[in-house]
Amino acid sequence: VEEQRARWERKRSRTAKELLETEYKYLEQLDLVVTFFVTILKAKGTLKPVVLETIFGPLESIYSASHVLSLHLERGNLGPGLENFCQNLELYGHYAENLELANKTLKEQLRKNKSFRRFKKLQETRPQFQGRKLEDLLPLPQQRLHQYKHFFRDLLENTSPDSAEYQKLAKAVKSISEVSRWVQDIIHKRENSLQLLRVQKLLKGQKTQVLTPG
Repeated sequence: VEEQRARWERKRSRTAKELLETEYKYLEQLDLVVTFFVTILKAKGTLKPVVLETIFGPLESIYSASHVLSLHLERGNLGPGLENFCQNLELYGHYAENLELANKTLKEQLRKNKSFRRFKKLQETRPQFQGRKLEDLLPLPQQRLHQYKHFFRDLLENTSPDSAEYQKLAKAVKSISEVSRWVQDIIHKRENSLQLLRVQKLLKGQKTQVLTPG
């Protein structure tokens, strides 16, 4: 039993360390969008508030939730940190729901809004971006959600069921699995619509309507 516990503890410490290291990297990338795009665009008024909201959605709130999580992880407060973080998980579902419209609106603004087009190009040339574009950074929360699912599961598997943190971790795994399913459903629906659009294009000249509004 003692050996098993020591093994669990080693694996758990390794996973917690990896979670924190990757969280720092994730925060760094989110910070690029929040600092060099959202905050400055709000101040400059280059985009109308409704357009800004459509492109970036709840990104600032996602950034804040991750920042708080990283502080908990630094102090070793794994259970309370994940419990607190899970209260903000819905943000990831809403962000995923909005992502398609966000990309569409971004393309539209780049086509129509000359000053925004110039601003975006200028920000992306900053050394902090290392050649990355805004389009590369916007899908990050969706990708990170998938990573969280694996980290949380690994932590639960390597926590003794009679420890104080086990229940908190089990709740966190349940919450992340639910939101992850929600996001997967959104992705599948989007892929199905694209598939139908491809079929519709192949039927050019025919009167058959495969896809109708709604």
